[in-house]
Amino acid sequence: MKFPLRIAAAIDALNTLIGRWMTWLILFCTLTSATAATLRYVFDWGSNALLEAQWFMFGLVFLFCSAWTLLEGGHVRIDVVSSRLPPVARVWIDILGTLLFLLPVCLLIMVNSWSYFLLSFHTREASPDPGGLIWWPLKLAIPVAFALLSLQGLSEIIKNIAALTGHRPMPTFRGGH
Repeated sequence: MKFPLRIAAAIDALNTLIGRWMTWLILFCTLTSATAATLRYVFDWGSNALLEAQWFMFGLVFLFCSAWTLLEGGHVRIDVVSSRLPPVARVWIDILGTLLFLLPVCLLIMVNSWSYFLLSFHTREASPDPGGLIWWPLKLAIPVAFALLSLQGLSEIIKNIAALTGHRPMPTFRGGH
């Protein structure tokens, strides 16, 4: 069980690193928004590129922090029901939920968004607005982010199986916010 747990630890480290870097985009998004508003209201000058950059940064934060959020137990849970169950039952719910829902949906989104990205890439899709940004790089972020979310789902399965087999302690369930 040591090798799978090492893989899970590597996935956890990767998604934590990406998630922490992505949080800096919140600062840049805020600064970009303030800059765009200042330029518009003080100097009567607007920029489609600045507006689109805000949208892109927000989208990247949302996409690339989803795996980190799963690692940290921050996704929505049905705590009203699961909080009354023993830890073993909660671990099984997580395993089955990941296998039956998370991974299939991630796979579906990865497959569908890949063709969406390819079409955008081959046509060199860009903003229809003057001075806007190119769009195809952001569309590549969709399948990549869902691949990272899938990897995190696999990491959670590995850790939960290790907990069930006694190779690591039972997870502490957070939530109830």
